[in-house]
Amino acid sequence: MPRDGSGPVRWFEFEPTYVLHWANAYEDGDEVVVDGFYQRRPEPADAPAGGPPQRIFRFLAADVLATTLHRWRINTVTGATKEEHLTDRFSEFGMINGRHRGRRHRHVYATVNRPGWFLMTGVVHHDTDTGAIEEYRFPEGVYCSETAMAPRRGSRSEDDGYLVTLTVDTNRDLSECGVFDAARLADGPVASVRLPERVSSGTHSFWAPASDLPGW
Repeated sequence: MPRDGSGPVRWFEFEPTYVLHWANAYEDGDEVVVDGFYQRRPEPADAPAGGPPQRIFRFLAADVLATTLHRWRINTVTGATKEEHLTDRFSEFGMINGRHRGRRHRHVYATVNRPGWFLMTGVVHHDTDTGAIEEYRFPEGVYCSETAMAPRRGSRSEDDGYLVTLTVDTNRDLSECGVFDAARLADGPVASVRLPERVSSGTHSFWAPASDLPGW
């Protein structure tokens, strides 16, 4: 569909899958490029332990669904399509620098899960240009959420900023806001702020500067 909503809807065929979360889409010449999380096993088998009550969690576990960052390309002139896996690392909940929404991006920040569960145990940085991966894992019993990217004031590069995620620590029965240097994720948090209430793992997030919020 054109950005302005004019004209007919066009359909393009790709390999069948299911996508729960998209990362971004942008135009590259005659092509539209879309990055999202491809599920290689959209409908996993019943959970072998715990019976039906546990099955819902398997539909949300990236390793069970075999969810990987994927790229689809649509040539709007010729109608040709192509797609590729950008990585074999299982991850989900992808976020980018918001200043690049609808524009070409390079960096995607996602979460990794406890095997078989919808519990986010770490944050992973995908470099879609080089294929490089950087990762940070939280201590046992600490789970994070969708990780927003906050550009640094005056930043000049896409990865110049901070990653912000909300955690729940089941060992201490509390939640914190963890802040990371987006360009040095593996170094761990540069700041951590105690929250007044617990926030469940898997919470969606969004970053906006205060200047964009009326009345702030």
